[in-house]
Amino acid sequence: MKNDSDIMNIKTGSGKRNIVSAISAAACLFVLLIIYYALVKHDLFSERTRYSYIAKDEAEHIVTTIDCVMARANTLKVLIQDHDGDTSFFDDVAEDIYKNVTDETGITLKNFALAPDGVVSKVYPLKGNESLIGFDFLDLSRPGNMEAKEAYEQGHTVLTNPFELVQGGIGMGGRSPVILRDGDKERLWGIVTVTIDYDNLMGVLNLDNLEGMGVDYALSYIDEDGSSHVMQAGGLLDAHPEKIQFKIRNLTWELAVSPKEGWVSPLRHTVATVVILIISGFAGLFSNVLLNLREKNRILYHLSNTDRLTGGLNRMAYGIALSEMSAEMMEDDFVYVSVDLNGLKQTNDTQGHSAGDELINGASRCLCEVFEKYGKVYRIGGDEFAALIHTKEDSIDRIADELQTVTKNWTGENVGELSLSVGYASHKEFPGATMETLIRTADKRMYEAKREYYRAPGVDRRLLNTGD
Repeated sequence: MKNDSDIMNIKTGSGKRNIVSAISAAACLFVLLIIYYALVKHDLFSERTRYSYIAKDEAEHIVTTIDCVMARANTLKVLIQDHDGDTSFFDDVAEDIYKNVTDETGITLKNFALAPDGVVSKVYPLKGNESLIGFDFLDLSRPGNMEAKEAYEQGHTVLTNPFELVQGGIGMGGRSPVILRDGDKERLWGIVTVTIDYDNLMGVLNLDNLEGMGVDYALSYIDEDGSSHVMQAGGLLDAHPEKIQFKIRNLTWELAVSPKEGWVSPLRHTVATVVILIISGFAGLFSNVLLNLREKNRILYHLSNTDRLTGGLNRMAYGIALSEMSAEMMEDDFVYVSVDLNGLKQTNDTQGHSAGDELINGASRCLCEVFEKYGKVYRIGGDEFAALIHTKEDSIDRIADELQTVTKNWTGENVGELSLSVGYASHKEFPGATMETLIRTADKRMYEAKREYYRAPGVDRRLLNTGD
C-alpha cells in the first residue's frame, strides 16, 4: 500500500504543481497584458503628439505660402492708392509682380486683375485670360463672386475656396478692396483680385511628400455650415486621425494625418502576444524581456525628441517643455532666448544644401556650447532655435558676448563664418508675463537684431524678407 500511496502523492503533487504553474502562468500573462496595454497607451500618446506636430508644421507652411501670394494683392492696392485710382502703371509693373510671386513661392498665378467698381479693366497675363476683361465680380450668379462682393462691401481682403474658373481650370481667389482717400473723405474704388492655379498650389505644397514619410493625409476645407470637403488626400486615412483646423484669413481648412501602418501596427500586436505567451511559460525571463521593452520605449521616446540633423532637441521636445511651464512655475532667473540663423538661404543657393546643413549644425553646436550651462537648446524650425535658460539678468550681456565670441571663432569645411540674430526676454524684466508674451518679446528683439544685421555694409538686403 505504501508504494500505491507514494504513487498517489506523486500524482497529487504533480497535479498541484501543474495547477500552480498554470496559475502562475495566468497571473504572469495577466500582469504582462496590463503592462503591455500601458506601454501601447504611452506609445500611442507619443505617436499622436508627434503626428499633431507634423500636421501643425504642414498647416503653417500652407498658411505662409498662401499669405505670401496674397500679399501681392496688397501691393497692387497700395499702387492704386498712390496713383489716386489711375491704373496706367499696371503694364509697367505687372510682369515683375507676377515673376516675383513665382520666385518667392514657386507658384504660377492664373492671373491678377484690377476691377474698378467690380468690373475687370486690366488683367495679367492677358493671354488665356481674355474672357476676364469686362467680367463683373459683383455678379453673384458667377462662382467665386460671393467673396468678391463681401470684400467690396466689408472693406477687407477675402479668400475663396477652390472653384471653377471662367477661363477654365480650378483656382483660388483673393479679393481685396481698394479705398481711396481725399482728405477726410473715403470712397471705394473697386477691388484687386489674385487667382492661384489650384493644381499648381497643391504641387508646390507637395503634400504627397507625407506619403513618402509613411503618413496618410487628407486636406479639406470647412464650409460655414460645418460641412467638410476634401481637396487632396493621400493613402487610406485612419478612422481616428490627428486633425488640426487652421485659418487662412476668412477660410477654415483642416489637415488630418495618420500612420500608414496604423497607430499600433498589427505586426507589433502579433509579436507581443507571442512574447507574452513565452514569458508566461518562462517567468524567469520576465524581467529581462521587460527591461528590453522599456529600453525600446526609451529609445523611441528619445528619437521622437531628437533633431535628426543636429542631434539636439527638436520642436517636439520644445513643445513638451513649454507645455510643462506656466507663469506661476517660472523662476525669477528664467530667460527665453530666440535665435535665427543669418544667411542660410544664400548659403543653400550659392554653395548647396550640404553647406547649409553644415551652417545649421555649426549654429547648434555654438548655441549648445554657450547655453547648455544654463538650460536647454531646441531647434524649432529650419534656421530657428530657442533656448530656455536660467541665469541672472545682469549676466545676459556676458552670455551674449560669449555667444558672439564662439560664433566668430567657428569655421566649417564648406562655410567660413557663422552669424546669428538673437533676442532675449527674462521673467525678471517682465514679472507676471505669460510664456507667450516672453516668446513674442524675444522674437521681436531677434527680428530687430536681424534687421540691423541686414543693414550692415556688404550684406544683401534683398534677403531681409525672404524668411532667411
